[in-house]
Amino acid sequence: MGFLNSKIQDERVLHTKYKIYSEIYILVIIICGISALLKRYVYDLTIEHMFTEFIILLAGAIYYVVRSVMLGIFSADVEMHDQKSKHSMRKKTLIYSVVFGLGIALFMGVNSAVRYAEGPGQSIEYFFITAFGSLMIYLPFFVIILVVGNEVGKRMSDKAVNKMLDADDSGDNDEKH
Repeated sequence: MGFLNSKIQDERVLHTKYKIYSEIYILVIIICGISALLKRYVYDLTIEHMFTEFIILLAGAIYYVVRSVMLGIFSADVEMHDQKSKHSMRKKTLIYSVVFGLGIALFMGVNSAVRYAEGPGQSIEYFFITAFGSLMIYLPFFVIILVVGNEVGKRMSDKAVNKMLDADDSGDNDEKH
C-alpha cells in the first residue's frame, strides 16, 4: 500500500518539518513542567492534581525511547557518545543511578528528621533509619531501571539495526543498481 501514497518530497522541507516537530515537543515538555511546578508551589496542590502533566511527560519519554530503540538510533547514539566522551555511557548511567539513589535517600532522611523528630538525638536516629531504608529501595530501583534498561535498550537497538541490514542485503544478485 505504501507505493500508492508515496510522494516525492524535498529533503530540506522534511528536515525542517521534523525540526519544528522536535521544537514543539520541547515546548510541550517545558509547559508541562512549568504547569506542574505552578500547581505544586504557587497553588499548593497535591500530586494528584498534576497527574495529566506527569502522564504527558512520561508518555513522551517512553515513546521516544521505544521508537529510538526500534529504529536502531539508540545504539548508534550510544556508540557516538562513547567515541566522543571520556567516560562510556554505561559508566555514566551507573554513576547517575547511584547519585539519584543517594540523593533521594538523603532527601528522605533529612525530611524525616526535620518533620517528625523531637530533638537532636531522635533527628539523627530518624535520619539514618530513613536514609538507609530509602537507599535500600531507591538504589536498586535506579540501577535496575537505568543501567539494565540501558543495556536492554542497546541490545534491542542493535538487533533492529542488524535486522534492517539483513533486509537490505537479501536482494537478488541479479539486481541492477
